Amino acid sequence: MHFADLGQPLPFDVDSVLKGVAQQVVGDIPHFSRKQLERCATEQERVRIAHELHDGVLQSLTALALKLQGVSQLLDTDFDAARALLREIQMQISAEQRELREWITHPPAPDATADTAADLALALQKLCHRAEWQWRFKCELVVDVRVSVPRTLGDHVYRIVQEGLNNAGRHAHAQHTRVVMMGRPERLDIELSDDGLGFPVHGQYDLSQLTARCMGPRSLKDRIALLHGTLVLITGSSGSRLQISLPHPARAWSAQPRQSASD
Repeated sequence: MHFADLGQPLPFDVDSVLKGVAQQVVGDIPHFSRKQLERCATEQERVRIAHELHDGVLQSLTALALKLQGVSQLLDTDFDAARALLREIQMQISAEQRELREWITHPPAPDATADTAADLALALQKLCHRAEWQWRFKCELVVDVRVSVPRTLGDHVYRIVQEGLNNAGRHAHAQHTRVVMMGRPERLDIELSDDGLGFPVHGQYDLSQLTARCMGPRSLKDRIALLHGTLVLITGSSGSRLQISLPHPARAWSAQPRQSASD
């Protein structure tokens, strides 16, 4: 579909567009080798894939679906703005397709080499820009990493930040978010804060308390626990703050997500 060719307002079926996106993604499946699919057949791989799809593609598709709702409203009042937004959505869908294809066809090796601090900072900067477009908030990023970061750990950090930003936009309806990452030889510290609605209960909770109370995003908690990290949530009426510390190097990186910074 070429949205630039639209010359006048037309009925817009959001369900049809989403169905088309799904068909595009499914259309990539025949290109994946049988060996690759069989390698994902173990229970551990299924759990890992479920986490990655939830934290990555499915979160992005949720944001795109909300954008499409905005398009349907604009079609009756400002067709030019609706067409411009559709172009942005088309570009984002293409980017998500590239990331999904890269993640499936080129999984990282267990002994993946270390990324530079600049590589990780660039990936997080692109993530913040994408989140600003998806959720219409301001995202401030501060990175002070003075050591190389193993690729596996860097991928986990990317997904942790992605989940935090998605939650701030989708659930907390934040207007401003801040991501601070500090890297030292012994650990990586990440702080995610926002000025959103916060959680239903206010106070300070660590990972064990959050788990016992069934509070907080499960995928994020599972990932931090897998890495033998710590998590503290501080939440109130003026927003929330997540304080995360990951040992460096971590002792358990059995899950190895992949993200592409090429978009």
